[in-house]
Amino acid sequence: MNAIRLQTGTLEIKSDEKLNALVDFGSRINKKRGFLFVSKVLGKHLPTRPSLMKKTYKELASLIPQSDEPTLFIGFAETATALGQGVFEETHIKDSFYIHSTRFQTSQDIFFSFYEEHCHAPSHIFYEPKDTKLIEMLPKIKRVVLIDDEVSTGNTANNLVKQLKQVLPNVQKYYLLTILNWAKKEYDNFEYLSLYDGEFNFISKDMDFETTIVSEPKEPRDLDDIIPYNFARFGVEKLDLNLSKYIDIETLQDKKVLVLGTAEFMYPPYLIAKYLEDNGIDSYFQATTRSPVNIDGAISSKLSFKDNYFEDIDNFLYNVTDREYDKVLICYETTKLPDEFRLKEILEEWFDVSEVLMDDI
Repeated sequence: MNAIRLQTGTLEIKSDEKLNALVDFGSRINKKRGFLFVSKVLGKHLPTRPSLMKKTYKELASLIPQSDEPTLFIGFAETATALGQGVFEETHIKDSFYIHSTRFQTSQDIFFSFYEEHCHAPSHIFYEPKDTKLIEMLPKIKRVVLIDDEVSTGNTANNLVKQLKQVLPNVQKYYLLTILNWAKKEYDNFEYLSLYDGEFNFISKDMDFETTIVSEPKEPRDLDDIIPYNFARFGVEKLDLNLSKYIDIETLQDKKVLVLGTAEFMYPPYLIAKYLEDNGIDSYFQATTRSPVNIDGAISSKLSFKDNYFEDIDNFLYNVTDREYDKVLICYETTKLPDEFRLKEILEEWFDVSEVLMDDI
């Protein structure tokens, strides 16, 4: 076992070439879970090539048993929204669709919700689809694929499947598809599928985790006017975006470009980064997060700012300011930005920065 010494304790793990290609290590500001597997393929805490992200989507999709049965793909906010949609897009199963959980409140009817205990922001909401076609598809769903970056115990997935069985009584098979699987307990409700199975032990330090970080809104309100678009929060069959309307490729030739997603809004910005890479531009993707972690291990720099969703939530951006880019594009699904939102202003100390407000199809 290798001993990874972090500010919050020691992570004992048997690492190998395959694991090292997928993750590095860091520490959380979280007394429930002081360690962090810093993914090299998600585009969240580390800048990631879009082609590497797509390769990961393909590899994960290949693990799902082949079937033409109608399938519901579910991704988890905020880390796995792009991961889930990317996997779904690689499967090409008829009469299937993708939806992801959200931590944002809207007036749309709630399909179901659950609470993730170890998480810094534990509430997950799943809204009913807005598209009548998708609503009519739900009773025909035979399989559900839950997609996340990692699973620790499987307990959260098991509790979720119990809820899903109540609202989707015709589903015959559930899968939990992850990049990393640390779970040891098998459950009757679902089957594990993962790129990497392993084990670890974390010896935590006795630390004071008192913090003023805000991860949940103090006064939740419906954000219908702020996030009216449906990029998967209300279910989608396929995103068909005209990416050229958001960027001018000619102005980015011979530049190193970082495309930033914001919070749960990851997959459409990833598509922009991939579009740039496909056209010969040195492009990377990453996203902001509300996950508070330390400058430690694989986390080499950190920016703090309030969110762009008008909820006064503390957001962060890691491993950007200590790197070099000719252009940074910040992408939003929000219709407008709060006056106190300062990410562009902060980044302009280091980079040439532009903002892209994206609307749906």
